[in-house]
Amino acid sequence: MRPDSGLSIGSSRLVVALLIISFSTGCVEHTTYSYETHVFLLDEKNELAVSTFPSWFPETRSHIPFLYKRTHSPRGVYFEVFVREAGTTAGPNPNIESILIRSFSYESPGQPPVQLIEDFAGGFWQQGRAEHDSVGLEPVMSFEGGSVLVRFELLLNGRIFEGEQLLHAQESSHFRPLILDALR
Repeated sequence: MRPDSGLSIGSSRLVVALLIISFSTGCVEHTTYSYETHVFLLDEKNELAVSTFPSWFPETRSHIPFLYKRTHSPRGVYFEVFVREAGTTAGPNPNIESILIRSFSYESPGQPPVQLIEDFAGGFWQQGRAEHDSVGLEPVMSFEGGSVLVRFELLLNGRIFEGEQLLHAQESSHFRPLILDALR
């Protein structure tokens, strides 16, 4: 190791040792269900992101102490609607002077539409939160091969925007060292 590299031989050995320990202690497999995220471009400064997240904490399906753990999130998911600054993923939107989400709904094949939002005066909404979801609608089920059609109408800075998109169900699994899961 070169003396000017910023890491001493002792500290680099410690990093290697920690990596070996963390990757040799076992792993956890997390399976999560969702619908694909879609971003609607509203204008040159704003976009509407529609996404889903698990409706509850994951449940452990199998566990071998110190070796392996498998968890699954519930198949029920909640929607999130976010009018954000174009090109960003978080934070306040400085481009909103006035906003009213007139409606946001989803429709499963062969089922009537379910209205989730009606006349909501804000740029961020999450299903399942008491201050956003006064009717307490059930989570949306996500099954392999499934899809939902989402529709929205909103008034942003005096302009009306409408759109619809078919979102497909997704299942994803991630592996990581068990020690990192324990530290969460």
